[in-house]
Amino acid sequence: MRRFILVILAVIMVFGTASGEEGPLLTMEEAVTIAQRDSIAATLADLSLEEARLAYTEVQANQILRPSVISQQQGENAWEAAQAAWQLAQLDLAMQVEQAYYDVLRTDLALDLAKRALEQAQAQLESTQVRHGLGMLSDVDLLAAQSQTATAQLEVNRAQASGATARMRFNRLLGRELAAPFRLVDEFAYEPVDVNLEDALASALSGRIELKRAQDAVALRGKELMVNDNEYTPSLTIAKSRVALERVKAELREREVDIILEVRQNYQAVLEGQERIPILETNLARAQETLRITGIRYEAGVITAIDLIDAQRAAFQAELQLIQGIFDYNSALARFYRSAGLLPD
Repeated sequence: MRRFILVILAVIMVFGTASGEEGPLLTMEEAVTIAQRDSIAATLADLSLEEARLAYTEVQANQILRPSVISQQQGENAWEAAQAAWQLAQLDLAMQVEQAYYDVLRTDLALDLAKRALEQAQAQLESTQVRHGLGMLSDVDLLAAQSQTATAQLEVNRAQASGATARMRFNRLLGRELAAPFRLVDEFAYEPVDVNLEDALASALSGRIELKRAQDAVALRGKELMVNDNEYTPSLTIAKSRVALERVKAELREREVDIILEVRQNYQAVLEGQERIPILETNLARAQETLRITGIRYEAGVITAIDLIDAQRAAFQAELQLIQGIFDYNSALARFYRSAGLLPD
């Protein structure tokens, strides 16, 4: 356990978590551009596309010596699928960068919140120690204040470790050194976006690569049946071609249903996020007001230090839940755009 703690502290010291450290300023758009240019994922996608291009060139060359309608169709489908896969890789990378960007912002806010809670706990402990020395508070109150301070320090340590990990993941996506410093420009805020389900469904059904592959398979099997359906081809071969065509048609219908379901689920997640944020904001306002009143009552000697600590903890959790709720909403929005085959404006 001691070795584990030392490793975590070392990671924190090396990488840091403060968004104000030296490094380039990055907007969300700039981060996506860098990732699509420099990342390992982008390099692999480019190489796959080039391999597919060379394979298609080979198919075209072979057609000169051994012409085949089916081989030509297969080659064209493979090349079109490779181009679509490259575009999908770009879209997936953009979504991953967006989520990683928000994750860094979320961990920065969580760290700031944890530090404020620690300062509050330390001040509360100092006040409790003075009152305990004067005989105004019990040993239980003192122990509660000490426990709160220790817990707050653990929250800070946890937030620092999470922030260091989020920054390393972000750098990895962008193809940068894991320890490379940076500063983020865009804010971590809740901005409700109007999303249109029908437009998203239309975009998904016309642009999703899975559907395009299934449609290509139907076209290929249809062409195979057309070539085989003659009096010179054995009836068994013709029957197998018909079954193969029916199978890919069924698979196409299945892909359509799956995509519609995915888009609708992600759309619902966005709506639920929009409905959840105002509730979390209300909960935070209520917790902060309760804390204010509890502080006044504590100073008046009406309640114990434990009551005040409970109110402080409730306010801390309410603010943390709001931060997480905003992150969840932005993540749901990114998944919705991805399932629709769209990039956000």
